[in-house]
Amino acid sequence: MKFGLHYQLPCDPSQSAVQRYRDTIEQAVYAESLGFESVWPVEQHFNPELSISPSPLLTLAAIAERTTKLRLGIAIVLLPLSHPLRVAEEIATLDVISNGRVEFGVGRGSIPTHFTGFGLDQRESRERMLESLQIILQAWTKERFSFQGQFWQVDNLSIVPKPVQQPHPRVHIATNSSDTFELTGRMGYRICVASQVNPFFRIKEYLPLYRQAREAAGHRPCSEDDVTVLMPLYVGESPAQVRQELEPSIKRFLSTVATLYTSLNAADAPGNKRLTEVLERARRMTYEQVSENMGVFATPDGCIERLTQFTQDFGMGRVICWFNPGGMVPHKQVMRSMELFAEKVMPQFKS
Repeated sequence: MKFGLHYQLPCDPSQSAVQRYRDTIEQAVYAESLGFESVWPVEQHFNPELSISPSPLLTLAAIAERTTKLRLGIAIVLLPLSHPLRVAEEIATLDVISNGRVEFGVGRGSIPTHFTGFGLDQRESRERMLESLQIILQAWTKERFSFQGQFWQVDNLSIVPKPVQQPHPRVHIATNSSDTFELTGRMGYRICVASQVNPFFRIKEYLPLYRQAREAAGHRPCSEDDVTVLMPLYVGESPAQVRQELEPSIKRFLSTVATLYTSLNAADAPGNKRLTEVLERARRMTYEQVSENMGVFATPDGCIERLTQFTQDFGMGRVICWFNPGGMVPHKQVMRSMELFAEKVMPQFKS
């Protein structure tokens, strides 16, 4: 089993954006020495209490220069929001800077303000994502190429630099709905599943759709390396300590989600039923419900027990740990939880 770190980087008005980034980079650098395999910041826009991470590649470039082995994942690049040639150039540049350590996570996005903010029609998000991915892969694998699509046209261009990894960095697609699980399976790509979007019981329900679609499309059988699960996770010496340190952050996360939910109106909703359902469910959740359905908040023994069960249920090869959902856990406490997880939990899952 591989273990990574996730960063969404919410920033409360009482917090410093500068300090939030400094803490994130320090945690990522320390994570490499603890034995974590990867780091996965997200791309989000326009809402600091949800995230101040519009440019995860800049964060990863800073981390790359202070690490040597840590895989640099993006969970995720919102492909519909950017020109695919620009994405191809920047990802390839990061792969060169890091000497081949990039994991390319992509998704279509679901938050309406991301699309209205950039003047895009959210109803085109899937088609834009798929077309952009085609262009990016051709840009990385062909010396020169042309492309005529619905949204983008490329005329005999050469994208430089090329990635260090050949034929290209590994692609992971964020899968949040049943049709996306099936689509990604048919395409044969790796998947990244987030439990704050799909609770654990839903992940267990959807994963067979992915595996069956892969098999039906003639791809190689699904292996544990094809499945990554991102989840809120926190480890402490006792359940009381875990709750004391984490609950304010969970409440902050749920409060932010509630604000996002109430800000949606009927004009935002067409084609976005899935987001509304997710936000409505999260809005009504308690700390106990988040711990049961979306996260692992436990002692080391409790964490081992639950991750063992998830390994049997999901067959995943990587867990991306979100130690600070809500962003309110102090930096030193996050570091202590990471240490405890690395010392007591990770060794139980080493192959």
